Amino acid sequence: MRAVILSAGQIADYGRVRAHIGAPDLVICADGGVRHARELGLVPTLIIGDFDSAGSELIAAEATRGVPVERVPVEKDETDTHLALAAALSRGARQILLVGATGDRLDHTFANLLLLAGVPANVDASMVDAKNVIRLLRPGGRMMVPASPASYLSLLPLSPEVKGVVAEGVKWPLDGATLRWGTSLGVSNQVVESEAFIAVREGYLAVIQAWD
Repeated sequence: MRAVILSAGQIADYGRVRAHIGAPDLVICADGGVRHARELGLVPTLIIGDFDSAGSELIAAEATRGVPVERVPVEKDETDTHLALAAALSRGARQILLVGATGDRLDHTFANLLLLAGVPANVDASMVDAKNVIRLLRPGGRMMVPASPASYLSLLPLSPEVKGVVAEGVKWPLDGATLRWGTSLGVSNQVVESEAFIAVREGYLAVIQAWD
């Protein structure tokens, strides 16, 4: 089951994001993410949040047309996006795409990125915005990243050390490298073949395909 979570962050290019979304089985809006659902022509499966960003009129309009709405306290231990992610997992999602999870609030952007590391190992979770596709590699994981014109490929450690990093089909290959916090070795590589092969032995790695 494939789920899209729409958060209240920025979406600068709905066309590019729409191409990644496709036709999901679940559309879960975290608070103000309901505005993005309307722009993308998606009907929410659930709207969840404290509704400090969506506005009461918009939420009421969605509820009137039968969309389930779950209101949570403003003072809570989880962000609205975290709760939306939990709702997707509880409904059986095995592929989750976070959209609108980046923007001017760096704290929320960073928190949403770290949420990927907490997703169960049998779930494929990623983030997308107008200029980035962010995937997660867990210990022992591997993936293929397709080439895309004018894009960069960055590998960033989400744990203090990521060991045994392999990057093939790129301008600057890696063969068993260790990426650590406080260094920038994995930033701004380029895919030079039809696709790149990325693997890790230990640690959690963010694999980011980015466009200027």
